[in-house]
Amino acid sequence: MDDLQRIRGAALVSIGRAFLFFMLGVCTVMSGLIAWPFLAFKSGAILTTMLAAILTLRAAMAHRQDFRRTETWILLDKRHDLPAHRAQGVFANVLRDTYRRFAVYAAGAACVCWVLAFVFRMSMPYMPPRMLV
Repeated sequence: MDDLQRIRGAALVSIGRAFLFFMLGVCTVMSGLIAWPFLAFKSGAILTTMLAAILTLRAAMAHRQDFRRTETWILLDKRHDLPAHRAQGVFANVLRDTYRRFAVYAAGAACVCWVLAFVFRMSMPYMPPRMLV
């Protein structure tokens, strides 16, 4: 396995694990609100939209972060076979692409939650404006 594949795999594990833990938290919030489906999906939509924004910001900032201060570097046992002058650029590109990939996943989940929140809101019986959430 070449070094670039090892870096991509470590970045995928690192960012994917954080993504899944965040999504576990979102699912926990949504399951706590399941008695009110509109609120459950609206909260899920807001949280996953925030996650997509954070991941997009992290992707934009990936080139500024020292690769030796990332979890990807730790997962690689703090060693690689890349030339020193190329390592920062390779790590930054891999991290940027991986952050963008998971930002797209989060945006897709947010869209689904927004649509379901809209559907549940439209299916709710009429309530006076002071009772709307």
